[in-house]
Amino acid sequence: EPIPGVKEALETLKKAGYRIIIHTCRTASYWKGIIPDNQPKLIEEFMKYHKLPYDTIWMPDKPIGVVYIDDKAIRFDNNWKAITENIQNYPKNTEG
Repeated sequence: EPIPGVKEALETLKKAGYRIIIHTCRTASYWKGIIPDNQPKLIEEFMKYHKLPYDTIWMPDKPIGVVYIDDKAIRFDNNWKAITENIQNYPKNTEG
């Protein structure tokens, strides 16, 4: 199931003229049981099934964008000391 509020957020952004590009690391081969070549189709099916608006699914590399929405992002503001301290607040496990 989609996260509550995502459909409304995507619809609002789409109506405002933003181009919505779906890009995810969950297509990478290091995720257990995932076959990377199948992921774009599965993502497309999920988006269509839940009627979530988007323009394209982009897998080859990081797309150029105005902003990025990411659940694991830390904003870079040229302060490496703050970045290092912030990163150390996260667990070292990268499996999701």
